[in-house]
Amino acid sequence: MPVKYFMDTNVLLYRYCNQDEGKRQIAARLLSAGGCVISTQVVNEFCNVTRRKFSAQFAAIEPVLQSIKDTLPVETLLLEDSFAAVNISQRHNFQYYDALILACALRLECEAVLSEDMQHGFVLDNRLAVVNPFIL
Repeated sequence: MPVKYFMDTNVLLYRYCNQDEGKRQIAARLLSAGGCVISTQVVNEFCNVTRRKFSAQFAAIEPVLQSIKDTLPVETLLLEDSFAAVNISQRHNFQYYDALILACALRLECEAVLSEDMQHGFVLDNRLAVVNPFIL
């Protein structure tokens, strides 16, 4: 059975790294509610941003990654996702890495991508919506 939501990196960052308590609580509720999935790309982006933007040390990042892994299914990207992302980028002018998230979510038959960074309300191929969970 497909999961309902694909969670973008920014939702995880609000949960684990951000000072905005309201957004942190929303992200925590989304994580605990179930029905979400992430990809290895999201894990890698999370590591990169926490190191670069928040100056986190790997010793602090590793237990957070373990918590994320214990909470959310993590899907591996496939080569077909890369080709689909190029197509999505060309058709809709998305940045490649955002399109890669959309491509993976499509393959997993998700209903929506939860993201603050993508265009809220956008619907890809009449079946995948982008939802900003922080404005609902």
